[in-house]
Amino acid sequence: MVRRRTVYTCLCLLATILVGTVVVLSSISYYLSIDLAAYITEDELDAPFDDSRWNASQHGKVERVPRIIHQTWKSETLPKKWEKISQHCQDMMPDYEYVLWTDASSREFIAKEYEWFLDTFDAYTYPIQRADAIRYFVLYHYGGVYMDLDIGCQRPVDSLLTFPVILPRTIPVGVSNDLMFAEKRHPFMAQTIHNLIKWDYSWVLNYPTVMFSTGPMFLSAQYGAWTSAHPATEDQPGGEVRILPKALYGKNAQPEEAPHSFFSHYYGSSWHADDAAFIGFLGHWGKGLMWVGLLVLVAGLIRLALAPHSRQRKYSLGRIGGYDVMMPRWKKRNQRWYLDLGWFAIPSSTANTPHPPSSPISPTSSEDEDDVHLLPLSLDTPPSPSPSDMSFSSPPPSYGVVSAMRRAADGVVSYFSGHRDTPRPRRSRGTLFFLPAFFTPSNGSIELPADRGLARSLSRGTLARGASLRPVAAAEYPPDKPLYRDEDDEAGATGSRYLAWARGA
Repeated sequence: MVRRRTVYTCLCLLATILVGTVVVLSSISYYLSIDLAAYITEDELDAPFDDSRWNASQHGKVERVPRIIHQTWKSETLPKKWEKISQHCQDMMPDYEYVLWTDASSREFIAKEYEWFLDTFDAYTYPIQRADAIRYFVLYHYGGVYMDLDIGCQRPVDSLLTFPVILPRTIPVGVSNDLMFAEKRHPFMAQTIHNLIKWDYSWVLNYPTVMFSTGPMFLSAQYGAWTSAHPATEDQPGGEVRILPKALYGKNAQPEEAPHSFFSHYYGSSWHADDAAFIGFLGHWGKGLMWVGLLVLVAGLIRLALAPHSRQRKYSLGRIGGYDVMMPRWKKRNQRWYLDLGWFAIPSSTANTPHPPSSPISPTSSEDEDDVHLLPLSLDTPPSPSPSDMSFSSPPPSYGVVSAMRRAADGVVSYFSGHRDTPRPRRSRGTLFFLPAFFTPSNGSIELPADRGLARSLSRGTLARGASLRPVAAAEYPPDKPLYRDEDDEAGATGSRYLAWARGA
């Protein structure tokens, strides 16, 4: 029973995790889904995919994004591995203004232009959060193009400046903040900077805290809120905030998947901590783990459905030292007797018996056969009462000191709690299962002492409610057990005399 409950509890926890994961991921995927019309297509750009420069006025378009490139780093000196990449972009587009925002200049800018955000800016736990926040503020304040240091340029981005806001698509869902285009003081960027304080929560670990407070998940949520409040129109079927697809963005794509990509990626991820490796593991193997968990859940449910129910082992004679005591019994199925041992049954090797076996103790009315006490066996061991110790008022109680103190404590607790009729449940330490004598190596018969027969059972009140004594015919005994008839008749006679004495008293 304990093992069954343990398995049932583990399966419930597994099902909760699986269902919760599916619900959360499905909700996030639905909320952060991107309309296909929002993606920028190659035909829409109307530009050659080479190193030549592109002029919007010659194609009847207007550049809405200023020609400014923003990047961030701790100091004015860039690492050697990123310096060449950054310089290559500057050389490819020399007419673009280049601004490097350091930790010092970023705080100075926030303190001067957006003093209301300075306390939050200084209170960020991780430096990457300040690097994320400053890129939103400078794009709102000045406009332009923000690029992480690990992003290189493959061709000029002139043709992308005609869109008011561009965000790149990332995997598995949402948009990224490592590359952004925005015109000066666009309402979307205003919404983004004003929601930074509302989303400033700690998620204990580095990765989720950064992702949801200032990083890509935060920006993806802002994009979802923007598209919900600003649906597409006929003039702008893709909306004002456009999405750069993988074919033009180039990240997480094979070369043949993005032949016309504007950018190259070197995957720095310098802000990642140790927990990012675990997140990456879940991202790579998460789907497989979900399938394994589903298979384990289904197998466990099938095992519980096919396993015998605990109701079949309800015939308990009580407890010994906190252990449930279980006894086997005979059952008749398909005109053959079986020894029921709870989890399995052993067929009898003798001839069929015309009448079902029954216990010497039979309840006068019972709707459930499992509720019947099968054997008149008492599990208590106090000495049998002598005639001199007997009182004609009632049999002597056998209350020990420990049990009396326990009942007194239970009474006090029940008085103050208001539950006087509810006994305190006692936890079972396990199950003691008694097998028939023929399972033992001994070939001799086993006799019960006279003081442990039916008389003791009656004196201890172990009879089932409504039980009565009746003679048992030989035909009613199960196979292999005719030798117990005389012994039970003798025990029954002793119990009858004791019961008659008790009633006369």
